[in-house]
Amino acid sequence: MSDHATLTPSTPPPANKRSAASIGLAVLGFAATLGLGFFAGQWLRDRPFVQSIAEKLGFAEPAKLSEGDRYKVELRGDEAQLGPDDALVTIIEFSDFQCPYCSRVVEPLKDAMDSYEGDVRLIFKHFPLTGHPQAGPAGQATWAAQQQGKFWEMHDLLFANQKALGDADLEKYATQLGLDIAKFNADRNSDAAGKAVEGDLRAGSKVGVSGTPSFMVNGHSYSGAMPAAQWRQIFEHERKAAQALVDAGTPRAQVYEALMKDAKTERARGSGKATRGPGEPDPDKTYKVPVAARPQHGPDDALVTLVVISDFQCPFCKRVNPTLDKIKETYAQDVRVVFLQHPIPSHTGARDGARASLAAFRQGKFWEMHDKLFSDPAKMDKATIMGYAQELGLDTATFELDMAAADLEQMIRDDENLAMKLGARGTPAFFVNGRYISGAMPFETFAALIDEEKAKAQKMVDAGTPRGEVYAKILASAAEKPGA
Repeated sequence: MSDHATLTPSTPPPANKRSAASIGLAVLGFAATLGLGFFAGQWLRDRPFVQSIAEKLGFAEPAKLSEGDRYKVELRGDEAQLGPDDALVTIIEFSDFQCPYCSRVVEPLKDAMDSYEGDVRLIFKHFPLTGHPQAGPAGQATWAAQQQGKFWEMHDLLFANQKALGDADLEKYATQLGLDIAKFNADRNSDAAGKAVEGDLRAGSKVGVSGTPSFMVNGHSYSGAMPAAQWRQIFEHERKAAQALVDAGTPRAQVYEALMKDAKTERARGSGKATRGPGEPDPDKTYKVPVAARPQHGPDDALVTLVVISDFQCPFCKRVNPTLDKIKETYAQDVRVVFLQHPIPSHTGARDGARASLAAFRQGKFWEMHDKLFSDPAKMDKATIMGYAQELGLDTATFELDMAAADLEQMIRDDENLAMKLGARGTPAFFVNGRYISGAMPFETFAALIDEEKAKAQKMVDAGTPRGEVYAKILASAAEKPGA
């Protein structure tokens, strides 16, 4: 049903039998009916104690209330928060500053919280999606603003300006909020800011978050940009269980801890209810990811192929490298790591980095150049890159020619096109035997999926598939792209 009713007036009497006064009264009556219907609808929407009436009249859809398992989200302890520590209802929000659905939930959620002042608190956690390259830096900017007491002010500015989240824009917003700009820039580019965002990503992934906006309300999972009326229903539902604990003697300040006592700390991969962004790959499906003639580490007949889609100036790509090194070491004979290029346009030196790595690949030194480039991502100028080539003992004349080669540029474009086709619009993104992992996840996240895929591959080998043909056989029945 639409948000407003369509009124159809009855057939009027012939025009020559109606006076001007009667026509005027009819118009006024029609307008009054419309106005009364509108304000009645709004009044019903905004009164939790008449929600049942509102639902019957079609003004509000009933919320889908969760009765399932509770999940405990890992908290750093310094997350931005609205509402008191002893609130009966705790919302943990996972959000992305480039997600349009995340921006739509801001006002309805605040509106609903105002109806339960003192009983609800909101804790904000970052979950930048790979298709939103500015979401990570924006998240770090809010962390930096928080260090000066202006998290929510920056939060509101970023959601109000989702199409302007470049580096200069973030600094402009900090100036607008009266922040110390030198401190703001140092904080948002710090390891601490990056670790805070990464930690939130890991915490969300552990409890099944795969899209935004996602929420854990007293440990129960909800998702999507719900209207205020539905939020009030959820608050009422969750508050009852919390109040029962208080009535039984639990202090208000200990309610959330009591609810989390028997909560699960991890959800099976793919079992979350959070929605994916449009065109984003389903982590439970297998996708066709060709790897021919691309840089790889590990044997050709590895049981598991881990494809890395990366950008040499992406801070999250750099931070996941130690995890990839551990995978190479732990699964030396069973995993091959294949690198695909996806230089994000806003990273002005990333394309030169991609060219340099592939030029080095032609001389057998891809991974060595890879490590050099990631050692200082801010420096991707020609002099620095040529210096790396000399340090690696490359034929610098050939290297320079390859850097400018048309076929090498075509390799980069082919990788970019494949990434976009697969829905991996941001970096880093990964496919483990064709199954998707988003972002700089910890080793344990990769290991769980690698072990699962390795066991499947071994069964194929035991059934007669040669090891060297396992990946090709997996791709034969894989989807070409999300939604296919």
